Amino acid sequence: MQQTKGLALEVRLSAYIDGELGEAERSELDALLARDDDARTLLEKLKAGSAFGNRAFEDFLHDPVPLALVRQIKQGGGISPKLERVTTSNHPKRSVRVLPRLVAASVGLLLTGGVAGFILGSMANFVDPAAETVASPWIDEIADYHRIYSRQKAHLVEVPASQASHIETWLTSSVGVPFKIPDLTRKGLAFEGARLLVANGKPVAQLVYRDREGEIFAICFLRGGNGTQGNEFSETIRGDLGFVSWQKEGSSFVVVGPSSAAGLQDLAHTVAAVI
Repeated sequence: MQQTKGLALEVRLSAYIDGELGEAERSELDALLARDDDARTLLEKLKAGSAFGNRAFEDFLHDPVPLALVRQIKQGGGISPKLERVTTSNHPKRSVRVLPRLVAASVGLLLTGGVAGFILGSMANFVDPAAETVASPWIDEIADYHRIYSRQKAHLVEVPASQASHIETWLTSSVGVPFKIPDLTRKGLAFEGARLLVANGKPVAQLVYRDREGEIFAICFLRGGNGTQGNEFSETIRGDLGFVSWQKEGSSFVVVGPSSAAGLQDLAHTVAAVI
């Protein structure tokens, strides 16, 4: 059991909420709460802050991980020294636990004002701002398609790689985008075949590749774009998938792969140069 006598009331009440006090100290705080309105108000604020903090942390755990962080971990960047110093601090354990609760309680109180909505809205959507603006709805649909088809074994593609010439003719006429199937063997990717998809009510070509670990990558494109130049590549992430998109000659292209793939940007540049 914790011994909090002599510490700030916030610390003592935090231990009280967590049920970490001995019987004598808990009885002492019960008596204080029975006679002191300010103490009761502080207790309620801490309880509200704890509940709010738990919900916010749960939401944070489900937020998309930024591509830069995923790649740093993939490449062995690890945790920054500054973060390690914070997490291995020699502060008392109770103080470390109380601080987030007090902060959460303060933020929880702001919910009664107009400022909190903006703060929480910004935190709940923790994604790269640039990626959010460039990601068009068709990429969201491609993400749904990719998650479904990439799990297929016998029916990964609609037309197999052995019919490459037919794929080029078929998809060029269907989508309206002339192209050549990129040879990505030097990138460790084997061409598996192709599919015809639909996004934003338009036909979309999907060229499917597999790497040495069995991960599925795809090149998707459709007619139409926003007029940006072909050398402007935009990255975004949708859960476990990473995307690099660009525009070229009136068409939109995107390379799709696991969000942990470190070479996705380089792969997109290669594809753009040869497709």
